[in-house]
Amino acid sequence: MMLQPLPRPHPPPTQAEVVAIGRMQDAPLRNLHITHTYHVLKVCFAGVLGEVDQSWCGFSTWASKTAGTFIRKEMVAVLERDMLSRAEAVMRGLGVTQARLLGSWGLPSGVATVLSRAMDPVMSVVSKHIAQGNLLVFQELGPLYTAMLEHFTGPGAKSPAALERVVAVLKPGPLESGGQELLIRAVRAYHEALGLTRTKDRAERVLLANALVGYHEQVRLQEPIVGALGAPLKELFLDHLRELLRARGHGMPEPWRVALFTPLADRLERCWRELMTRELMTMELPDRTLRLGEDIPALSAAADFPPDLMRLEHPELCALLKQLDRTPDDTAGSAARDWGSVKDRMNLIVDLFRSRQQDRGLYEPPFTPAQVEAFQQGRMPGGKL
Repeated sequence: MMLQPLPRPHPPPTQAEVVAIGRMQDAPLRNLHITHTYHVLKVCFAGVLGEVDQSWCGFSTWASKTAGTFIRKEMVAVLERDMLSRAEAVMRGLGVTQARLLGSWGLPSGVATVLSRAMDPVMSVVSKHIAQGNLLVFQELGPLYTAMLEHFTGPGAKSPAALERVVAVLKPGPLESGGQELLIRAVRAYHEALGLTRTKDRAERVLLANALVGYHEQVRLQEPIVGALGAPLKELFLDHLRELLRARGHGMPEPWRVALFTPLADRLERCWRELMTRELMTMELPDRTLRLGEDIPALSAAADFPPDLMRLEHPELCALLKQLDRTPDDTAGSAARDWGSVKDRMNLIVDLFRSRQQDRGLYEPPFTPAQVEAFQQGRMPGGKL
């Protein structure tokens, strides 16, 4: 069956527009612009690479949309409910001294009050780190994909000069020393794909480019991800507990009081990190929510990957996946065990990219036209974002 061409209701973004988005100070509103711009870039990039294979922007659209739920702190109510439920089990092991210090509050009620007060500031820390990562990646890759759209379109798109105009803005050298060598290799792979007619060859070059961009991005995101996972619930819980106990005016020295509740705070923080890991390790796609602590679902009952990517041939791509993928040619074993580890994230991401590179559903818009109109006018849209 002949597929209908993708609708392209939005013009390609300009460099000035991308830069302006990166300068926005309102993080929730900026995230909506970033997500929408990735969507526009992926659809426009389909006009360059063809509509069969998704570029990295096809995945970044949905990763950025998922990040928005944390940036807007939409998870506070769910996480608070889960934390209070876990706190009840933790408190069963506490002694009578802590209960007496809380007095008429009672142990469960007092701890629940302190925990509830700590949840919003701790989510603010998470939101800040995720917004920082969302911005960091967009400021580097938004202009790059915009430049590729500009130079890889038109009569001279396949020329070496077009390639060099894009590569010229990137810094040679390894990522560890501030270089962008992975991005340079990715741009070259995308450019090679333009001149290929065999669908398998083109698909493998696009996967190589996507994986290189993803690798660069994940290394750059390491600090914000670790910061979000390590948001200081223990510290904030004890701060709010001090305030409550001071208000009660108990005669026991404050360091002693804090010491009595520190084991509880330690256990609550462990619960918090488990919950945050679970929630951060999700990705909303148009047709499903991926749990990144589980193996990437196979493309079908018969195959893990599309036919063009079932058995890989390109030497550079094979070498890269040998480095990044613990279970080559199989989505079994792709689950991330530790989202704070670049290696664990990339082991999952390369299987996600490979299995869903030809998923046309990723072209779906992340927002309704009315929502796009609202945030382009500077208003937070209504409805589910």
